[in-house]
Amino acid sequence: MTEPVVLTVPAFSIPYSRLYLTTSLRLNQFQAEVYRLLERNSDVLVTAPTGGGKTLTLLLSQAGASPGFVAVYPNNTLLMNQLCTVEDMLVEHFGAKLVDTTGLCSGGPCGGPSGAARRCECAERNPGKECVEPLTIYRIEGAEVGDAWNGAAHVALLLVSGRYIVSQGVPKREVLYSIARRVLRYRRKGGVYTITFTTPDTYLLLMTGAYRDFDGVGKALHNMLLAIAEGRDVETVLRRTGVLARGSVDETVSVVQRLLNQPLFIDEFHLYGPYEVDALYAILSLYKQVVGKPVVFSSATPADDILAELGNTGVKPVRVTAQIAAGGQGFPVRGDTSVTLIPVRTTRRGISAYFEASDKVPDIVMDALVGRLAALRGGRALLILERLWMVAELARALNSKGFGVECIASIVPREACRPGGAIIVGSEATTQGVNLGKVVLGVTGGTSSEDVVQRIGRVGRRGIDSEVYLVVPEPALEAYTPRSRVDYWGLVDAVRGLYPDYPKRKRDVSKLIPGSFHELRRKLIASLGLASLARVSGMRQFYGKIRVDRDDALTLLNRVVGGPKTYTSLLVFRRTGFTVKYIVSDTGEKGETSIGLIARNFRIKTVTRDGRVVIDLARARTPIRMRVAGDPSPFSGKFVDLRLFLKILKGRIELGENHSLDEGQVEDTLVYVGDTGEKTAEYLSYTGEGAEILSPSGRRYSLIFI
Repeated sequence: MTEPVVLTVPAFSIPYSRLYLTTSLRLNQFQAEVYRLLERNSDVLVTAPTGGGKTLTLLLSQAGASPGFVAVYPNNTLLMNQLCTVEDMLVEHFGAKLVDTTGLCSGGPCGGPSGAARRCECAERNPGKECVEPLTIYRIEGAEVGDAWNGAAHVALLLVSGRYIVSQGVPKREVLYSIARRVLRYRRKGGVYTITFTTPDTYLLLMTGAYRDFDGVGKALHNMLLAIAEGRDVETVLRRTGVLARGSVDETVSVVQRLLNQPLFIDEFHLYGPYEVDALYAILSLYKQVVGKPVVFSSATPADDILAELGNTGVKPVRVTAQIAAGGQGFPVRGDTSVTLIPVRTTRRGISAYFEASDKVPDIVMDALVGRLAALRGGRALLILERLWMVAELARALNSKGFGVECIASIVPREACRPGGAIIVGSEATTQGVNLGKVVLGVTGGTSSEDVVQRIGRVGRRGIDSEVYLVVPEPALEAYTPRSRVDYWGLVDAVRGLYPDYPKRKRDVSKLIPGSFHELRRKLIASLGLASLARVSGMRQFYGKIRVDRDDALTLLNRVVGGPKTYTSLLVFRRTGFTVKYIVSDTGEKGETSIGLIARNFRIKTVTRDGRVVIDLARARTPIRMRVAGDPSPFSGKFVDLRLFLKILKGRIELGENHSLDEGQVEDTLVYVGDTGEKTAEYLSYTGEGAEILSPSGRRYSLIFI
C-alpha cells in the first residue's frame, strides 16, 4: 500500500501597505488595492487565502454621501458570522460602543445597549434561542482614524434577512421601514457608515418589490406574461389588474433606495449552484441599471465559470490577487503547516472513489488519530465530513470516549454535542467562510479540489502553526505526488492535481432542466424588478428594458402548471425538495428541513398523520418515489405545483417501502417533470434530489426538486 505523503507549507503573510483605517488597523497589500479601485468606482474580484482579510473590504467604501456596503451571503450562518467579525474590528480598532438598536428584542438577552457590549456576545450566550436585533448602531470613540476612513461618527450594522427581521405581530415590511428611518436620522446627525448584511433571496425580494406582497408576485408575473403574449401594454395590464399598484410597492422599493443604494459585496459566490446563479445574474443586472455602484466579488477560489456566466450583467471586475510573503513580515495568514496525505484503497473509480475515500474519515479518526486529538493543547480540531449522517456517528463515538464535541450541521445529536467543544465535527457548513477560532488540527476528505482548498483554509489561520490530514484515493496519490515543500499557492496546485475539478454546482441536478429555462428565469426576475421600479417611479423607460418577448412569455405560460401563485416559486431558491417537519425519535427534538436531506442521510421510522417525519440519526438512504394512478406524460418537460400534481394524478410520495405522504401532507412547491429514463430516475430517487415516478404504464419519469 502507498505510504502517506507529508507536505510542509512554511508560514506566510501578506505584505502591509502604507494605508491605515486607524492607528491600530493597517491595510495589507490587496486591501489597499481594493480601496483605490473603489475610489475609482471600479468593480473588483478579490482572490486571497482564507483568513487573509477579505472581510475588511466592508470597511473600505468611503465615497459618496452614504458610505458603506451591502454584503450578500449565501446563507444565514455565514452572514451572522461575518457580521460578528466586522463587529470585532469595530470594537477592537475603532473603540466602538453599542449605543442604539430597534428595541425589537427588549427584555431578551440582546435587549439593547445595556444587554451586552456587543450584539454577538448575546448570540453566544443563548445560541439559537435569542432575539437578534436587525439593527445595531455603534459610536466610534477614541480612535485615531487613518487615511482610509472618512471619519463617520457612527456605524450601523443591519441584518436584512427573513430570519432576523423580528415582526412580533407587526408586518415585516414595517420593521424594514422603521430601520430605514432610523438610519436616515443618523445620516442627518453627522454621518453613519452603514453595512447591510443580507441573503440573495431577501435582496432579490426587496429589489423586485416582492417583499411586501409575496403572493401578489405570482399574480404580477402571470399577468405580465399574459400581457406580453397578447401584445398588450404591460403597464396598463398591471394597473387594471391591481398588481404592482404604485402604493403597494412604493414603500418596499423606497427601502431599497435608502438602505441598498451602496456598493455590493458578493461573498463566497463559489457556493452558488445554477439556480442561485440565475438569481445572482438578475440581481446584478438590476443593480447595475438602478444603483450603478461598484460590485466586489470575494472568494478564496475564484470560480471563473460563474464569473463567465455573469459577463453580460454590466459587471466588469478588476482582478486583485493577494501577494504572499514567506514568514511573518506582514499581515499573518498562516503559520507553519504540515499536510499529511492519507491514501485510501477504494473499490470504485472516478468521482465515486473520492466519495468512498471521504466516507472513511470517521474510521480513520477513531482508529489512528484519537491519540492526536487527546493531545490537543490550546487549540481546536476540525473534522469535516462529506455526509450528514457521519456527523451524528462520529460525534457520538468521540463523546463516548470523553471528548467535548461541538457539532456544526443542520441535524445533530444534541446529547453528544455542546457549543465550545475542543473538537468540531461538521458538514460542509463549516467550510463556508465561518470563523471557528484557533483551529490547529484538521481532518477531511473531499470530492472537489475547490472544496478541499476551502476546507484547508479553516485550519491554522492568523499565523497559527497547524497540521492537516487529507484523505485521498490511493490511485490519485500514485498518479500524482506533489513536492514535499510548497508555498500556499503550491499547496493549492497540489490539491488541484490530487482532486477533480468537480464542485457541487457542476453536478447540480438543475442542470437536468433544459438550459433555456435558466435564461428565461433570469429574464423573468429582472423584468419583474424593472416593472416594479417603473410603477413606483413613473419612469416608463424601464419597461423598454424588459427583455421577455412574446415567444418567451408563451413558453413560460405553457410550461408552468398551476395557479398564478405557482409563478412565485420561480423566484425561490430550492435545492433538495419540499420542507417537512421532523422529530428525532430518541430525544423528541423537533425541526424542519428538506425531505431530500432526511432521505439521503437518516432512517425514517414512521410518518405521523399530520405529515411529521419521525427519524433516527442512524445511517440510511431512503429512496423517494411517487406512485400515481394517472398518466404523467402530459406534464413532461413542465414545471408543476407538487400538490396539484398529486391531486390530478391521484398520487402519493413513498419514502422507502413503508411510509408515504399524500397531497394534504406536502407544502406548495414547484417541481420539474422529466422524461429522464430509468437510470436518472433511480439516481434522483436515491440521492433525495428528486423522485422516481411510478405510473401504470411502466414508463419511467422523474421529478426534479428545484
